[in-house]
Amino acid sequence: MNIGMCFKRIILVFLCCTSLYSNAVAQSQKVTFFLQTDFDQLYLNDSVKISKCAIYLTNFKFYNQSELVFEDANQAHLVDLLDPSPIQFNIPVNLVYNRVVFNIGVDSNTNVAGILTGDLDPREGMYWAWQSGYINFKLEGILNAKVQQAFQYHIGGYAGKLNAIQTNAFEVYPNNKYTLSFNFMPMLQYALAQKQFEIMSPQLKAVQLAKLLSENTTCTKVQNLSNE
Repeated sequence: MNIGMCFKRIILVFLCCTSLYSNAVAQSQKVTFFLQTDFDQLYLNDSVKISKCAIYLTNFKFYNQSELVFEDANQAHLVDLLDPSPIQFNIPVNLVYNRVVFNIGVDSNTNVAGILTGDLDPREGMYWAWQSGYINFKLEGILNAKVQQAFQYHIGGYAGKLNAIQTNAFEVYPNNKYTLSFNFMPMLQYALAQKQFEIMSPQLKAVQLAKLLSENTTCTKVQNLSNE
């Protein structure tokens, strides 16, 4: 077989794969999640200045009632909440779902799985060590422009009572867009009221802060805006 014929076959295979991918995307339904925080509110009254906010959103699963119908192939999404990009899923068009479940943080199986890649690569700066595992989220900043009190919350832990992972579930439907809002103010108020300005390792206080963030995370449909 000459070089010209080999090249033509390679091009043909490439075109076939491209066509199959395009058809698959065309036959899928989309659900999009925009991500936002309450930081703008904090900035307006000059009470807090946030310098870092990174979070792991993991294990997205879509259910029809209690039946699992679609699972995200991308195990983890590491998001910079100071400049977030939407998370979008292409789900087979024939699937019906009415609920999404996901984690804030990294589960215990992943924590003990060894060195991983992509968003879970330790070089992303969200990993302590094998004993402590991944940092589920980081929040750093300064309290009050006058006081200039710095704070650092690196929240994680996966073992026993120190497991800080949180699971959230919301009602969602095909071909819609939603806003996931992460409201940090209740968590900050709780920590700062106790003069807790730094958490840098797994501990019970970290679990409490993780719960407060999860309890104040909401999901709302973007009205009159579909994914069509």
